Amino acid sequence: MPTVSEVRTQMPSTYGSRSRSRPLGVSILCVLGFIGVFFSFLGMLGVMGGGGPLAIVGLVGLVLTVGKAAVLYGLWTLQQWGYKWALVLYGISALLNLVSLSIFAMIIDVFIVAYLLSKADHFR
Repeated sequence: MPTVSEVRTQMPSTYGSRSRSRPLGVSILCVLGFIGVFFSFLGMLGVMGGGGPLAIVGLVGLVLTVGKAAVLYGLWTLQQWGYKWALVLYGISALLNLVSLSIFAMIIDVFIVAYLLSKADHFR
């Protein structure tokens, strides 16, 4: 009969290995984010159609929307750059929502940042 130490050396260890499966919360965040990106894209095209100074505002919004889509893709594929930029993006969004007194939106952004921080091991 093998001893406990012999059994331990024969068993493969998963300690220290990380899971490369996407957490459910990240999947939900990405799906909802992509839906938001789609509608933001359409909205920014509409703003650009207003012409004049609105065209510049719409163009800036369009660039930010494309950036958010890239970050969501990075999260979806568990890329480290996507994780880092998501923290920056949602952190800045939380600060802007605080300044504009959008407390509910700020709370959502803070929860997203906290959730992503809790899943950091999936992105390394």
